[in-house]
Amino acid sequence: MLQRTTTRPRPRRPIAPIVGLSVCLCWLCGCSLLRPPVPARIPVSFDVSQGDRMHAGAAVVDITPDRDLWLAGFDTARRSDGVHDPLSVRALVVTRGFFRITLVALDLIGIQRQELLPIFEELGYPAGHAIIACTHTHSSPDTLGLWGRPPFVGGVDGEYFARVKDAIIQAVREAERNLQPAEMATTSIIVNASGIGRNLRRPGIEDRDCVIVHFRATARDEQNTQATIATLVEFGCHPEVIGSSHAQVSADYPHWLRKRIERSIGGAAIYVSGALGGLVSPEARSIPAAYEWHEVERIGVHLSRVALNAIHELDNYSSSGLLATWHAPLFLAQENTLYDIARWTGIIDRDLFGSGYLETEVNLWQLGPLSIASIPGEITPDLGLRIKEAMDGSSTMLIGLANDELGYLLPDLDYDLPIYRYERTLCVGRNAGELVTRRLELLARLARQQARAVRLQH
Repeated sequence: MLQRTTTRPRPRRPIAPIVGLSVCLCWLCGCSLLRPPVPARIPVSFDVSQGDRMHAGAAVVDITPDRDLWLAGFDTARRSDGVHDPLSVRALVVTRGFFRITLVALDLIGIQRQELLPIFEELGYPAGHAIIACTHTHSSPDTLGLWGRPPFVGGVDGEYFARVKDAIIQAVREAERNLQPAEMATTSIIVNASGIGRNLRRPGIEDRDCVIVHFRATARDEQNTQATIATLVEFGCHPEVIGSSHAQVSADYPHWLRKRIERSIGGAAIYVSGALGGLVSPEARSIPAAYEWHEVERIGVHLSRVALNAIHELDNYSSSGLLATWHAPLFLAQENTLYDIARWTGIIDRDLFGSGYLETEVNLWQLGPLSIASIPGEITPDLGLRIKEAMDGSSTMLIGLANDELGYLLPDLDYDLPIYRYERTLCVGRNAGELVTRRLELLARLARQQARAVRLQH
């Protein structure tokens, strides 16, 4: 007699997690497939000035907010409660014949490259001929979206940001209208960092060069003097003397630096931030909050004295030096999960390419004896000094947060160290700092080759 056997039903697995995981994987793969690919060719472009004499013009446009906005740089959900000193857009335009370049500096935390692309298009400058950089003051409105009310409320005020973009165009156009025959001179002064700035992560490793460029009119006025057109100053230190305990809008110490220079010699004073990443901060950050406004003025005035003393000693003015630009697009792997979350929740709006690459750029300018390297984020001083070494001994200005803000650009060898735990949360990927540095080193080699070719032709 056959015995009837029964089989115990196999337990059913919950389907929801499987479906959810499958949907996420399909969504991610679909996004990757739908993204534009990384271009098959990524050219480096080069342009050089013609034989005409130099012209320069500058302009300043106010961008001080007229209402309270989310402040950037420290804690999230920090609302401004008034204005301590004004914010501005400052533009410098330099031309020679049909060759023209413009440098724009803004008293803001940073602007992503994708937001700048329409501005570049409207300005009509060739690729690499326009550098738009932020000073990175931590008392300015949020223009990146990271300091609103997380996880779903970004900090960018659309109306204010539109005003900023219009102000960039306005400043450049005014600077173009102010063009006049000019000559320039430059120098680099080593600043005693004591009481000014310090590297909180790797004490003793700072770029202490304060680079100064002075543009003046070639024509003389009734007093037989040559009027200042613009003074450009670069130094590598976070404009964050004012801490999170204050909520007033401020340009921080660059305000006092520019104010004193303009009162002393006229023209437009323009400040840009150099190698301030990982983490070069003012010495004043350790003082009580009640004294911070005094320290803002002290540091700004001190750096203005450095610049003014250097300008009074300048004697190498020229209007016929080489003007040239090198421009290199750069694609960096986006490896930061927090960045992905910010994109998914709409806090950050930025396109990715291929399997997850961000497009950014680096630029190298040659203004007579001065090299200017644009850096798309906050580079550490050790990487910044590497870039300067590649410039073959010429005076070099590093302009950080230029044409992009990718956060901290860290050295690959030190990337995993505990000292950079905070910086890693605001870094697109391990290799970003190394790749930016290598690309600028490449441009420096190309520039040297071009300079040798020019010498051989003559």
